[in-house]
Amino acid sequence: MNSRRFFVAFLLLLTASCTTPKAPAPPSPSPSGVSIAGLRRPWAQPPVAPGAPCPVTTTLSQPDPGLAALLGDGPARAAGLAPGAVLDYQSPQQRSDWTDKTWGGKKVLWAIDPTLTGPVLIRGRQLDGPGQVAFEDPPMLELVLNVERYEGQGGGWKDNPGYTRLRAPGCYAYQIDSERGSSTIVFIARGPIM
Repeated sequence: MNSRRFFVAFLLLLTASCTTPKAPAPPSPSPSGVSIAGLRRPWAQPPVAPGAPCPVTTTLSQPDPGLAALLGDGPARAAGLAPGAVLDYQSPQQRSDWTDKTWGGKKVLWAIDPTLTGPVLIRGRQLDGPGQVAFEDPPMLELVLNVERYEGQGGGWKDNPGYTRLRAPGCYAYQIDSERGSSTIVFIARGPIM
């Protein structure tokens, strides 16, 4: 009888361990303890009707004399866009060094305020259509900058060169999320349709 009770108890324990759901693993924290999932906030910039004017970002500043003028007013700003917040991107055929030939692109430098700690999450999307923005090569839909690994310029701003990748012209927005909140940079992309 004891062996029968032991066998029943063993089966119950085995069944319970197989059906008890495991808790999902928590998001990986960044070096500063801020998780990337916590930075993925809702989009701040609303869509634009097709054919409507693109509400481009006009704020330009040069907080670091070692860098060019930066577009935007958040703790992470972009350099490399033409006047009027225009991103003239190249076709992949113009870049023999890119591994992914399905996206066009252009080099964009991200400058980060030296007082910012933790990661910076940069995403993008088309405001007047369904187009996507990707970063780097091969393209990724999100760019995560770890500000602790970059050195600052003479004025302390940390520069992070990279690529913005696109497939179609239009009105686009970057959303930059950090521990300080969210900011956006709206720009016009001009280039070939991929």
